[in-house]
Amino acid sequence: MKNHPINLGLSPNTESDDVALAARLLRKPASWLEGGAVGELENEVKNLTGVKHALAFRSGRSALYAIFSSLGLKTGDEVLLQSFTCVAVPNAAIWAGLKPVYVDIGNDFNMSPDDLAKKISSKSKALIIQHTFGLPADMDSLLAVARERKLIVIEDCAHSLGAEYKGRQTGTMGDFAIFSFGRDKTISSVFGGIAAARDEASAEKICAIRDKSPLPRASWVRQQLRHPVLMNGFVLPNYSRLDIGKMILEAAKRMGLMSKAVYPEERLGQKAESVLGRMPNALALLALSQLKKLDRFNEHRRKIVALYAERLTEANLPIELPKVGETCLRYSIKTDKASELIKTSRTRNILLDNWYNPAIAPSGTDYSAIHYRPESCPNAERISKLVVNLPTNINTSEEDAEKVIRLIKDVCGN
Repeated sequence: MKNHPINLGLSPNTESDDVALAARLLRKPASWLEGGAVGELENEVKNLTGVKHALAFRSGRSALYAIFSSLGLKTGDEVLLQSFTCVAVPNAAIWAGLKPVYVDIGNDFNMSPDDLAKKISSKSKALIIQHTFGLPADMDSLLAVARERKLIVIEDCAHSLGAEYKGRQTGTMGDFAIFSFGRDKTISSVFGGIAAARDEASAEKICAIRDKSPLPRASWVRQQLRHPVLMNGFVLPNYSRLDIGKMILEAAKRMGLMSKAVYPEERLGQKAESVLGRMPNALALLALSQLKKLDRFNEHRRKIVALYAERLTEANLPIELPKVGETCLRYSIKTDKASELIKTSRTRNILLDNWYNPAIAPSGTDYSAIHYRPESCPNAERISKLVVNLPTNINTSEEDAEKVIRLIKDVCGN
């Protein structure tokens, strides 16, 4: 992986055994759709996190959509969620006939309890608490508001698999939770997610919805299995060679050899049927392989985060550093030179990013379609222009991290 760019989003969790597994599965289409891996994955997630019930879906947003669909809420009932998030989160509510209401964030990238209290109305029925970048939200304060107002609580643990809040695993403190195994999450099966429920009756409703949902087409599974193979065999090794790798990636998506993380219709608040439904056996096999590595991945993240924190604190630069969390999917700094830093990183074979920029990502999202009113969450909008994410994944070595630190010193120290 020496010639690969230092990056956050291009198959960051994939190792050689993951590529080999995907390649083997590509040759075994009979195992793609059904098999025992999905049930095994659900049991492993329960054992790891301590959630009572876990049900696998094709994506995290599919899991969230199933949770909303199981609640029996009325059309137009409101779901409170934070800004500084992905369009996939409000979309799941919209697809279930609900209305998202956006709450501003604090400087820790997570929901502000004070703004939550201001945004609650008589129509508010559910609250999504997001643990952004693996940094647990202020659960004590948020849960106090939720319990007082009798809100259903759903933890969004897409970034926080394995993280703890005051000794409790994220995902175990709300009524429901979702986990994601997307291509750049804590572990990756390219697509995949889990809906978790505290009580058996709720789990049975979600299970009934899941069991009536379709499996994906074999062609879609083939796309996902190609992802680690093409990324690590062709895209990444050639990424810095006259942009050849980037051209291969774009061509593969255009030709349908690989799929996009977010489909075009999702930016418009519309359903993307490809990401909804049951998780196929092949992707569950990829997730199981990655799940065995979670402790090692998170330990590596802690080591890289500690290095960033130490070196950047010593440098005394005009940047704001985050608090150190358990998993730190990204180490996210704030700087007035965010655009310059990201642009300069490209010249050094480093691919930093500004996820989430804008406040509801990705760019090009139709705010009116997802009921977001500009300037309603000023802190999220301000932070989205300042944030730069540094990689912490298993393919980022200490030497790589030192290169990132030198880059930040060069750009932000002037």
